[in-house]
Amino acid sequence: MTARAYERSRERIMARFEDKEVARDIVTLAGMTEIYCADHHVDSLRTPYESEAVRAGVYPARKIPRLCPECAAHTRYGEVRRALCRREPRPSCKTCSNHCYAPAEQAFQRKAMAYAGPRAMFRGHAIEAIRHLIQTRLS
Repeated sequence: MTARAYERSRERIMARFEDKEVARDIVTLAGMTEIYCADHHVDSLRTPYESEAVRAGVYPARKIPRLCPECAAHTRYGEVRRALCRREPRPSCKTCSNHCYAPAEQAFQRKAMAYAGPRAMFRGHAIEAIRHLIQTRLS
């Protein structure tokens, strides 16, 4: 990828971060990943998450997750994939006919969401969890 193509792609992603639907999905993804990370990885490795989305103001100050480096990398990947999704209305990734995640990333997200979904109600992500559940059932 040339430097010019990379810059155009980055600008498109940054512009999509301003979309409220995209921002809400990204915060939900990071919240679910944070629940999974908190229960499966060493607490001393978890630090406040940093990414382009954080710098763009997608996350409210109280919702910036604490993630280990592995989970942070998965979350960054998910942020970009969500920002680049052109389907409107967007189906849940689980029911989408065109899977844009790499197989390893898809497997991680399924595992993390399956673990975190039932626990989200009790860990400060109730609204996001209910919204995601409804969206999954409707699509």
